[in-house]
Amino acid sequence: MITFEGVTKQYPDGTVAVDDLNLTVPTGNTTVLVGSSGSGKTTALRMINRMVDPTGGRVTIDGQDVRGQDPPVLRRSIGYVIQQAGLFPHRTVADNIATVPRLLGWPRSRARTRAHELLELVGLEPEHARRYPHQLSGGQQQRVGVARALAADPPVLLMDEPFSAVDPVVRAGLQDELLRLQAELHKTIVFVTHDIDEAVKLGDSIAVLRPGGRLAQVATPERLLAEPADDFVESFVGYDRGVRRLSFFPARHLRLRTDVIVTADQTAQEAGTLARRLGEPWLLVVDSGRRPLGWVAAEALAATEGHRTLGTLDLVGYGHVFTVSTDSLRAALDAAVLSPAGRAVGVADDGTVRGAVAQTELGAAIWAVGGDDEPPAQDRAGGPSAAERAAARGGAHE
Repeated sequence: MITFEGVTKQYPDGTVAVDDLNLTVPTGNTTVLVGSSGSGKTTALRMINRMVDPTGGRVTIDGQDVRGQDPPVLRRSIGYVIQQAGLFPHRTVADNIATVPRLLGWPRSRARTRAHELLELVGLEPEHARRYPHQLSGGQQQRVGVARALAADPPVLLMDEPFSAVDPVVRAGLQDELLRLQAELHKTIVFVTHDIDEAVKLGDSIAVLRPGGRLAQVATPERLLAEPADDFVESFVGYDRGVRRLSFFPARHLRLRTDVIVTADQTAQEAGTLARRLGEPWLLVVDSGRRPLGWVAAEALAATEGHRTLGTLDLVGYGHVFTVSTDSLRAALDAAVLSPAGRAVGVADDGTVRGAVAQTELGAAIWAVGGDDEPPAQDRAGGPSAAERAAARGGAHE
């Protein structure tokens, strides 16, 4: 456990970077420090490994004041990941990863073996071990940076905006990878970001810092989105926080319609009759394996020769699907909004269609959960922790 006890950092010119910070970082959890520029989040993180020393208060790890420890020794016991990975350009990937174990006196063979184990753990191929940083993509370099931080199996991992320098697609993949690793390793992680979406996705708890380094609120992502402490926090998390909060409610309780599903070998006449009986403007066409092909409009059926099968028609795309068992209401809403038919397609884990839900029906489900302060732990989308949520959903769709 990491504890900040009345921690202040004031520089000689009078600038206060961190002001009377009291914060507990639980063991085995990911705590995200979030705030705008000048909020002291990076300064607070660097006080943990004594890259910065406080001018007041103290920082402890498992009850031991970090100022009582030799800085180089302390830093070798703490993993540290920064922007741009910070790799040594003249060393191979394997040697970069083995840096701390070698400093700790590990034999070269043991350090190399550990490096190859970690390459696999962070999702890189064995041949990457012999390459140099300039031969890797930005995302691969960040993975190596994470592997290097984990090399000596430290209990604490500090991450200072590690994914901010890569493109959004790579960033999302790295976030998912971190969640997967945390579900397996259960490190005590302090993660700095200015991105509230990243904080909500990764954090078991989020500490929002004001400009000037004062703590505004610390809470679980669910609680932070549901109950911002004041106008500053509400403004920081964004006025679309209600949509973000839907990430914590599971989609598996949605009432999916199966009566609007038709197969590709049915005729336009059969489908048209069904649409009129249901009073539905859209029907979902699936193949023989019950996988989605697209939507067909009732008005299009009326203008089509009745003997034609649905598989021969130009269907309207379905956007993307959501997985009923693991995805959230936010994923379902996103699928409905992006669907040309205004309807989300829910699928089973194997990709077969379970049913469909319209935006209006989603609205009723969202209204039903809107009054809850927080979803029950056993009923959140994927589990009570960020890492367990990711492990349960496979990192998809959120």
